[in-house]
Amino acid sequence: CAGEVTTAFKTMSARVVAVWAPGFVAPADDELQHLDTYIDQDGCNNLAQYNLFEHDIRVSFKKLLGAETLHISMRTGCSSSVQFKAIASELLKRNTLEPSTGLPPVPDEAGLVLISAEPGNDEA
Repeated sequence: CAGEVTTAFKTMSARVVAVWAPGFVAPADDELQHLDTYIDQDGCNNLAQYNLFEHDIRVSFKKLLGAETLHISMRTGCSSSVQFKAIASELLKRNTLEPSTGLPPVPDEAGLVLISAEPGNDEA
């Protein structure tokens, strides 16, 4: 969700890690200038009431796609549960390597929760 990504970067209240699905292709710079080419503008129009504007969304997506944001690529050829376990493992390994953000570290013990909007859809 553009609003969640923008809020995370604008408020710096969360550590952001991008998980790239196997078919992910980042938008080109010219596409980033025209949000309507890859974001549903009807949903974004309501974000202004939360002080999230088109410029904020564009800047946040550039950060999300940039080298400054940790990204993990999903594995191909394995089940969703194996992919999610691999992502969690990668996050836990990288947790100690991340520079201090003033945020609490990602827990390295049992009790983590993964929520998927569409079981069986690795991009949901």
